[in-house]
Amino acid sequence: MTMTTLIWRKEFKDALRDKRSVLAAMSYAFFGPMLMAVAFFFLINQLTDPSDVEISIEGKDNAPELIQHLQRMGITERASPWPDTVTPISLTIPAQWDEKMQRAEPIDLVLKADWSAQKQQSDIKRVERAIQGYAAQITHYRLVLRGIDPRVIQPIQLNKNDLATRGSKAALILGSVLVFIILSVFWSGMNVAIDISAGERERNSLEFLLSQPLSTQSIVWGKTLAAASFAIFGAALSLILIPIIFNFVPLQDIGMSVSFGLPMMLLMFVLLIPLALLATTLQLFVSFRAKNFKEAQTYISFLLIIPMAASFGVEFARLKTPILYYLPLTGQHQTFLSLIRGEAINWLGTGVSALATIALALVIGQAIARMLKSEKTVFGL
Repeated sequence: MTMTTLIWRKEFKDALRDKRSVLAAMSYAFFGPMLMAVAFFFLINQLTDPSDVEISIEGKDNAPELIQHLQRMGITERASPWPDTVTPISLTIPAQWDEKMQRAEPIDLVLKADWSAQKQQSDIKRVERAIQGYAAQITHYRLVLRGIDPRVIQPIQLNKNDLATRGSKAALILGSVLVFIILSVFWSGMNVAIDISAGERERNSLEFLLSQPLSTQSIVWGKTLAAASFAIFGAALSLILIPIIFNFVPLQDIGMSVSFGLPMMLLMFVLLIPLALLATTLQLFVSFRAKNFKEAQTYISFLLIIPMAASFGVEFARLKTPILYYLPLTGQHQTFLSLIRGEAINWLGTGVSALATIALALVIGQAIARMLKSEKTVFGL
């Protein structure tokens, strides 16, 4: 342990002199949550925008009642020309509106828009809902005039009782923020891990270090702790900044809220420590296997796919198997989701996942120690 601590202090001091490593640990922890918060801010503003929707209307004189209904729903006719960069939203009302309305025949309205335009999605949906609401009113009136109870076409009335809490609703969008927290342990220590492995080999300092009366295990774990220190620093910085940044996101406007309490943040930090060790050992293993510094950077960039697949993949695939609570990466991710939703935590799964993460890191560390006894690894052959 004395030799391991000595190498840890040596590598940590050397890494602190490298401003690039320190800035990398700080920049990702800050800009990742910041970008997500800005994206959520504009998305919520777009969803809750109370301003009127302006569209082009052709044949408005054919259906004045429909135009009045649209105006009551906040949909007005656009007076100014459409910009060249925006696809117009236009509604065409046929001239046979009155005739078909009197004969109770279906009337074809034409709504022209670009449904792939993200900025116009909410406007298009508001127009659709307004027209569907007007059609429902006409159906109601026609049935009443014919002496038919309108409820006859609604044999089943489904009453929805939403049991979701404000925290569980917030987890729907804050799940992506958890990916940034998990990625912080992979990103923040990445430059240090490459520099103390492939970088030292290119500078011919690795051979000098191995020639000292030190065991390869002491060297590996000293380097691991040095890189893991930066990974843990990045994780802590993310956990500190995320509650501050998301205080400015108006989640309450869409019926969501999340509380980042101190016990919750401390538990997340403790669970990120095993992940930092696993991320660092993986990066060191890949770096020592690479032939040079640039090759190590290329290979390690692919390691970022692992936490993203463990987070996004599980969410998009809607996997419900309980084994996810007991595996590295997925176990921590499931625990974080439970914390944000305010649900009961699977403490057994959380503990097993943490122990499995540490065990996997130890196995990879032992593999690196054996690699350093080979000339191919030391000289990059």
